Amino acid sequence: MDKIVLTMDVGNTNMKFGLWIGHRMEHTWRVNTRQNPSGDELGLMMEGFLRLQSIKISEVADLVVSNVVLPMRPPIERLGTRYLGKAPVIVEAFNQKIMPVKYDDPRQVGADRVIGAIAAYDRFQTSLVVVDFGTATTFDCISQAGEYLGGAIAPGFRLSAEALFDRARRLPRMEQFSRPVKAIGVNTLDSLNSGLVMGYAGLVEGMIARIKLEMGSIKVVATGGLAALIAGEAPVIEEILPDLTMEGLKIVYDRGAW
Repeated sequence: MDKIVLTMDVGNTNMKFGLWIGHRMEHTWRVNTRQNPSGDELGLMMEGFLRLQSIKISEVADLVVSNVVLPMRPPIERLGTRYLGKAPVIVEAFNQKIMPVKYDDPRQVGADRVIGAIAAYDRFQTSLVVVDFGTATTFDCISQAGEYLGGAIAPGFRLSAEALFDRARRLPRMEQFSRPVKAIGVNTLDSLNSGLVMGYAGLVEGMIARIKLEMGSIKVVATGGLAALIAGEAPVIEEILPDLTMEGLKIVYDRGAW
């Protein structure tokens, strides 16, 4: 029987789970990152997800985790030890053994950034930039030799939108965004949609142009919940890879590189 492995990426806004059976990721789930959940809450949630696929949590061989929310570590560890009967494999940027990290202090790099870079480089084997549209918009740069060089961090799309709505009280709050028809909006909602979507596309295009001056020829890929929306306005993005972190965690796990 193929080994069953769960991957788990804990971000500031969302937690994403991947169910791997052998070398195939069969299902993913995404939930909001809650404040201070207990290990039992996480365990019961995980059991519910698996039950939908007719899998018992006792059948899971390992839980492989990247986590940028420090208070989540104790409940994640309890989830592993109590519900899986073993400690979870927690991957950090500084303890993975696949990709050299050229940051001044590798402990300052979010695990998800390096893990996504590992997955992207494993696919393409060339110099590239991974643009991740999460709570922050990050640009992660990987050399031709497969080294994590560093990158850039900007406020995320939704974070910027929420700050705008909170401070400009007369603006209507938008919950859904779409690709703008044109740059010049003729009403407030169209103007917000244009400014945010095209504005972030401009951010991406401008940053990639500057990174190319330092790196030369690169491949540009995107991940994160809003990647498809922004990529529609930023032709510099060549591919959208929604499951990079899940794939990177599985690569690190399969190679025993933690």
